[in-house]
Amino acid sequence: MKKLFAILALFGAVGWCAPVMAQDKPAAPAAAPTAPAPAAAPAAAPSATPAPAPTPNKGDVAWMLTSTALVLMMSVPALALFYGGLVRSKNMLST
Repeated sequence: MKKLFAILALFGAVGWCAPVMAQDKPAAPAAAPTAPAPAAAPAAAPSATPAPAPTPNKGDVAWMLTSTALVLMMSVPALALFYGGLVRSKNMLST
């Protein structure tokens, strides 16, 4: 009975999520105009001045450095707890 409910739940979840992964239908092609359109005016030449170089925001850089340091500091106790779990409790402090 539990197996039947599990299978039904699996099929229900897959069936419920299937429409989420559906793609949109492609748009119908537009009808071609019957009369030729008049020639458009030539486009203006793009400006020759280059865009200014972006400058980094000092607050963003400082926060990235701070968050990197915090992540690195979090890994030290995690490694200690991980390796501590691999040895007997008597030898945990001596490794």
